[in-house]
Amino acid sequence: MTSMRKLAIGRIIGMLLAVTSLTICLFALKLSWDANARFEQAITARPMEAVLDLSHPGTVTVPFEQTCSFSHGEGIYLDLNDAETDKERAEILGRFSGSIVIHDLAGNEILNRGLSTSQASEMKGEVRLADLPTFAEGDYRATITVDTHGIASPHSRQTIYARYELCGLEQIPVVVFGFISFCAGFVALVCGSTTLPGWWRHGIWKLVSPEEPPSEDSTIQKDDSTETDSSDSEPPRELFF
Repeated sequence: MTSMRKLAIGRIIGMLLAVTSLTICLFALKLSWDANARFEQAITARPMEAVLDLSHPGTVTVPFEQTCSFSHGEGIYLDLNDAETDKERAEILGRFSGSIVIHDLAGNEILNRGLSTSQASEMKGEVRLADLPTFAEGDYRATITVDTHGIASPHSRQTIYARYELCGLEQIPVVVFGFISFCAGFVALVCGSTTLPGWWRHGIWKLVSPEEPPSEDSTIQKDDSTETDSSDSEPPRELFF
C-alpha cells in the first residue's frame, strides 16, 4: 500500500526557528566582539599628542582625532618623565599654566579649557591638567597655549596628550550582546538538533499511512451488532386494551 505525504509543519517551524536563532546569535556575537574591540582600543588611545617647549611661552596646533564617544570624559595629561631634574619637575608642577582650544575642521570652537598644575598631583610620572567632556567622534584641531615662562631648560621637551576616561561600565554592551548571543545559540542548537535529522531524511514532507477501507464482512458484522444493540436498547412496549 502506497504511503501518503503531507507537509511537516512542526519540522518547518522548528527549522525556521533554528535558522533565525542562529542568525541572531552570529549578529549579536559580532556586535559584542566589535564593542569589546572598541573598548580595548579606547583604553590605550591618545586622540591628541604634542611635544611642548616649556622654556618660553608659545602656541602649538595639532590634530585631535576623536575616536571614542562612549567614555565618561577625557583628560589632558602632561608627561613628566622627560623632566631632566627634580627642580625642573617641581617648577612644572608649581607654575605651569596655559589653555587648550578645540575647533572642528570648519573652524567652529568646540571646547575651551584652561590648563594648570596648581591643583594637580603627579601620579606615575604624569600630571592631569584639565578635564574635557565627551564630544562627537571626528577630526578636530587642538590649539595648546603655554603662558608660563622659564619653567624648563631650553633643550627640554615635555609631552602633552589626551586620554579617554573609562571605568569598565562601558563594557555593558559587550555583556548584553554576549548574553543574547548565548541564548540565541542555545535555542538554535536545540531546534536544530531536534529537526535536522528528519529534515535530512524527508525534507519538508512526512509520510502518513492511509486509512484502510473497512471490508464487507466487517461491515455486515457491524450492521448486525448495531441492530442487536438497538433492539436490546428499546424499552418494552405496553399493550393497551
